[in-house]
Amino acid sequence: MYGITVDTRHLSLIADYMTFDGTFQPLSRKGMDDSASPLQQMSFESSLNFLRNATLRGKQDDLVSPSSRLMLGQPCRSGTGACSLLVKVI
Repeated sequence: MYGITVDTRHLSLIADYMTFDGTFQPLSRKGMDDSASPLQQMSFESSLNFLRNATLRGKQDDLVSPSSRLMLGQPCRSGTGACSLLVKVI
């Protein structure tokens, strides 16, 4: 209707995320309740509720999700950020 095309790779990525643990995980506010990363939850939608719940429950974030790493200005450990390069200076 709006002339927007969706790349099938994006749909595949969403489908992989929703089914990575062998079950169907909805990509919604309710589905994010089970996410292990409080920062990933806050990046999705109702951040104040997720922040309050994480604070009251004393949750910690180990910064393994791309969302949580980006929120703190750290490179993601995927794609070009998945490896390190060591250079021997002579």
